[in-house]
Amino acid sequence: MENRLQNMFGKEIHKTRNWCVISKFILTGALFLTACDAPVSEEKFETDNDEVRIDQLISGYAQGTSYTIITGDDSLLVSQQEIDNLLKDFDTSLSSYIPESIVSRFNVASPGVYYFDDQQQYFQQCIEESMRVYDRTKGAFDPTVYPLVAGWGFLKDPGMEMDQHIVDSLLAMTGFRSGIDFDYKNLGDGRFSLTKKKQGLRMDFNAIAQGLSVDVVAKYLEEKGHENYFVEIGGEVRVKGRNREGHFWRIGVDAPKESNDGRDEIRDITNVVNLRGGAVATSGNYRKYYEKDGIKYSHTINPVTGYPVQHTLLSATVWSAQASTSDAYATAFMVMGTEKAMEFLETNSDLHLEVLLIFTNKKGRMEKFFTPGMKRFLD
Repeated sequence: MENRLQNMFGKEIHKTRNWCVISKFILTGALFLTACDAPVSEEKFETDNDEVRIDQLISGYAQGTSYTIITGDDSLLVSQQEIDNLLKDFDTSLSSYIPESIVSRFNVASPGVYYFDDQQQYFQQCIEESMRVYDRTKGAFDPTVYPLVAGWGFLKDPGMEMDQHIVDSLLAMTGFRSGIDFDYKNLGDGRFSLTKKKQGLRMDFNAIAQGLSVDVVAKYLEEKGHENYFVEIGGEVRVKGRNREGHFWRIGVDAPKESNDGRDEIRDITNVVNLRGGAVATSGNYRKYYEKDGIKYSHTINPVTGYPVQHTLLSATVWSAQASTSDAYATAFMVMGTEKAMEFLETNSDLHLEVLLIFTNKKGRMEKFFTPGMKRFLD
């Protein structure tokens, strides 16, 4: 899965897939997905006293990972072909893997004005929310951080030598300041312009686009008449209503467990989130890193300093109304660290984010911070 994720949205660069949706497949308990690569393929799934029928579930591949859709209604009102076509259309706007996508064409363009059509408004939604999160977080969330991620060796060569001069040269190619680094204009009738103002600038929305794709699917289900559903793509989750037995959807959060070589190991669940609506995403530092000369380098890069973060925050789990919002702020909190993330939540209560932070204290012991709303969601 890691190579596919890198090719499509680079998810392993910024986050790990920290979700399990618990039980034997969603009805009496929660759905258990873990971080598996393959989609579910059986025709039905036994639970303690019921089963998920084939006509209540769709699963498949998209964006270099797997997706799962389950309804608590009598049956699904959409087909797998509809979902696949929807996600394929989404990728033509935001996938950096597809050369003809909007974002890919902008990335290879020279500085200047780039015009494009965005009739479905996928790119518009993504860049406009990214701009809002960038401004709120004072640059902790930055879709132009790709050159730094590559420079620190998280794509190909973890043994690359870095110094302040190289970091400064890479920082010169980043920046998400509207009017300074780029210009974005809505020209009407589905037409837009995006002006690149510096050489080497490229946008990579891997820390928000997959969450947005979950929102797109959720909206489609609601337009088709669904009142009770679970949507998961690559670990980003959005739910509404209840499962078939009338219970809230139950989603397990991974316990941070570091492996010796930075690869995934067997996962344990630290908490279970009970939801009847909204979306949840998790970002973490504890699996994706490399070690050199006795120093561990986290895959999360601070876009302001240009260096991998060095703090005690292990993972950030964020609930909000939309998966794109949860996705983006989970990444931003991993850049900020525990204390700054707590301060941010206190001074930005109007965002209505509910958060679980898992971090190590001064004695090296694991601790948790919950917002009041998140605590109410947990078992």
